[in-house]
Amino acid sequence: MSTDRLAPLERAYLAARDARDRLDVARARGEPADRLDLEAATSDTERAVREALAAFEAAGQPGEEPARDEDRRALAAIRTGIDTALSEDAGLPVTPRNALAACEDERGWSRALAAGGETLRRRIETCYAAAAESIRVGDRTLTRLQVLGRLAAEGNAAERRRLFLAMASLWWVVDGDGRERSPYRSLVGETAAAWRTGRSPIAANAEALGVTEQTIEGWVVALLAAWRAAVVEPGRTAGEPPIEPWDWWWRAGTAQRSLQQALPHDGILGINRAVYASLGADLDELGIELDLDARPSRPAVPVAFTTFGGRPHRRDDGTWSHGRPTVLATYLDGGLGELTELIHETGHAIHIAAIHSRPAFTDWPASDALTEALADLVALDTAEPEWQRRWLAGGADVPDMVSIRCRHAGTVLDAAWTLFEIRQHEQPNRAANDIWTEITARWLGIAPHPEWSWWAMRGQLVQDPGYMANYAIGSVLSADLRNAIRRARGSWIGGDPGWYAWVSEHLYRFGLERSPREVLTAVLGRPPTADSLLEQIARGARLR
Repeated sequence: MSTDRLAPLERAYLAARDARDRLDVARARGEPADRLDLEAATSDTERAVREALAAFEAAGQPGEEPARDEDRRALAAIRTGIDTALSEDAGLPVTPRNALAACEDERGWSRALAAGGETLRRRIETCYAAAAESIRVGDRTLTRLQVLGRLAAEGNAAERRRLFLAMASLWWVVDGDGRERSPYRSLVGETAAAWRTGRSPIAANAEALGVTEQTIEGWVVALLAAWRAAVVEPGRTAGEPPIEPWDWWWRAGTAQRSLQQALPHDGILGINRAVYASLGADLDELGIELDLDARPSRPAVPVAFTTFGGRPHRRDDGTWSHGRPTVLATYLDGGLGELTELIHETGHAIHIAAIHSRPAFTDWPASDALTEALADLVALDTAEPEWQRRWLAGGADVPDMVSIRCRHAGTVLDAAWTLFEIRQHEQPNRAANDIWTEITARWLGIAPHPEWSWWAMRGQLVQDPGYMANYAIGSVLSADLRNAIRRARGSWIGGDPGWYAWVSEHLYRFGLERSPREVLTAVLGRPPTADSLLEQIARGARLR
């Protein structure tokens, strides 16, 4: 069976995915004017691809599959995509405008807890999104990201404590009473069985990357141990008390405070564009859209994200369309944190724009962790003093040790959340607060507060249990890949016009065409290891 027979099915599949992408972006942007036409087009193309698949299967002998391995994988990818990405439940989440009031209804929570499953998960996700945009601090209403930003900037410890505890409304949405009426524990009770049988996101990543689940857990523990050795134990030896959780962001925000004046809100967009242009990735030429402004017409975006907005594809004349990679976020204050996140999300966008593969394979890689790692190839530079001196005019000269430790505070906190999810799924009947307190007190030196569910501030815990591991694993992969790219091309901090073409050819272009294991092995020459990242964390200790 030839590729030619699959071509009509692939064309229909590309049209369906493209229409769904455009509808998702319109919904996320709150664009009702185009909604009816887009919904109709999406419905038509999805019906057409299902009919094309049925016709394809009916045309062959019963059980007949393509002869070529690549065609078999393409057909499998189409079937999976139809069942998942084109299912009724697929699509980007949109927060209803009256969600916050509805989420205060105890009867609604009782019904969701009784129903469990997708009903419960969707309610937690919706209510989390609403609460994350509506945190009351005195007479002000702040977003979750604004609260975290203020924790890093507020010099008064008592005010930091007040800001931190204002997020209790967000924690309650996820954890409830922390016992029988904890939405999160009910959710974990349902997912734990799948995790025990090797059907977890961590297991999926391990298989895709060519390592074991034990290897990934070993990476996480090693990162935490490296932080304890580099930061926590020297502090204890010097007589420092455990750090309060509201002070974690203050300590991690030293570089951000030093650079705040160099990074006004209206300046980060220009820096982002200039950095990628210096690497040969012109955002306008690539058709990348950055939707970053808060406005009444757009529903809440609780967690910044990047989506296709339209699939990359080969045009009839043989040239390539980059699709319409779209970044959606809300940035209000400027600063190093917002800039780093924007560079990360733009990293996803240039990845999408570089995918040059057949329609069945035009998607993210088969490992979410690799996807996150590829987005961080440039974003990790923002922690380097050399990069700050090059790109932030008027910025303070932050000491190397301070910049490194500030950057990796986020890395090890992601590692703590990863270990938390592993332990919670191993022991679903244990109180989540107890597990979190043990991890953060032992490895991060944070004062124990088992009375608070402050672990519940991350929406990924309920949007997709296990997804937090992608950030920790991604940090390992990105550090390893960055070293490999530097060996091949040298440093790119001052600019490298050929960087994007090289990275596109070796890492970005494949989509689902090659497995993550194949992509990594071709660049690294071996399976990935945590050595590069561990060396970076240890470097912070040597620079004390």
